[in-house]
Amino acid sequence: MKTESKKLDKCQVELTVTLDAEEMKAIVKDVERAFVREARLPGFRPGKVPVELIRKEFAQGLKQETERVMFQKNISKAIEAEKLDQVAVVDMKDVKNGAEGGAFTAVVEVKPTFKLPTYKGLKIEKKDATVTDEQVNDQVARLRAAYAKYEDAKEGEAVQDGDFVQIDYAGTVGGKAIVEINPEAKIVSSGTGFWTQVEEGRFLPEILDAVKGMKAGETKEGITAKFDKETAPEGLKGEKAVYTLTLKSFRRRVLPTDAEFVEKAKAESLEKLVATVREQMQKHATEQEEARRENEAVELLLKKADFDVPGSQVNRAMDGYLQQLAQRAQYSGLPADYFEKNRDKILKDAQDAAEKQVRLWYVIEAIAAEEKLEAKDDERGKKVVELILANAK
Repeated sequence: MKTESKKLDKCQVELTVTLDAEEMKAIVKDVERAFVREARLPGFRPGKVPVELIRKEFAQGLKQETERVMFQKNISKAIEAEKLDQVAVVDMKDVKNGAEGGAFTAVVEVKPTFKLPTYKGLKIEKKDATVTDEQVNDQVARLRAAYAKYEDAKEGEAVQDGDFVQIDYAGTVGGKAIVEINPEAKIVSSGTGFWTQVEEGRFLPEILDAVKGMKAGETKEGITAKFDKETAPEGLKGEKAVYTLTLKSFRRRVLPTDAEFVEKAKAESLEKLVATVREQMQKHATEQEEARRENEAVELLLKKADFDVPGSQVNRAMDGYLQQLAQRAQYSGLPADYFEKNRDKILKDAQDAAEKQVRLWYVIEAIAAEEKLEAKDDERGKKVVELILANAK
């Protein structure tokens, strides 16, 4: 067997394997013996079919099996002979099989070679993750609001933050009813007896702002709202709408007293409840800061390590990325045509993310080897990042 290799782009090597006549003769003989053992022809007992008849009846099958055996029997030896750090064999071509000998050319993906980037002394910002009293008080207020009860508003009272309001509303764009522009955009078009809470994120912010201070039975006109250029329904992207709003009724939010709040939250006291909230928030803030610094370390590392990676590994990483995206889309309620409409961007983002993931894996492996880090595969990345952060400026 003779071998010859030539480097291609994208971590690929073209490997040509040539066998002489004697080597091919041995392969053909083994294949023919296998066919004789397995062949079933009328008039012959199993294993007793003459080889001449086998060659006649199974010519095409013999040829295909001979080429397959030639490849499988020699590809690993050829890769070893050429000292290729193999990832995958991605193609086989130019197969020759005859009395004078045989040959084939394989395209082999190999691990990338690259200069290990500087990973010690990186400048990584360390931000103060201390939770402030104001943040704790806000969180306690949100928790208290979760235990609120709602009572019918008294005559003459005005809407405040947190109240539940029942409204009639109708919007137009350029003097035309929104429902005529896009019949599917019903929620932003109009509503009768629609209930919502005066709280950020519950409904159109301009409507929620406008209803504050209103009393039951009052109407406001000329309320303007600007639709987002990216996320708004078709026909409304970037458009300005004008709404008429009538407050039909509302229910006042009544927050629990301290004693009621403590009881509902199953706490020993308000002080201990606040302390628990602070502890949980501080833990979360610390974890977020650690994650931010880890991400910054990874990004800095990747900026210093720009090299090609094997396509087959990128494709596997892409499959995983797209599967996770599909699962998130399923739970987030994206429209059925989202992937088709955004196909090119989604695939481009998936490929970019997959290439970064594979490149990072190789860099982490190289650093782990350099530092002689002993860790399981699923812990190696964390160990390397910890090392980088411990030596950061």
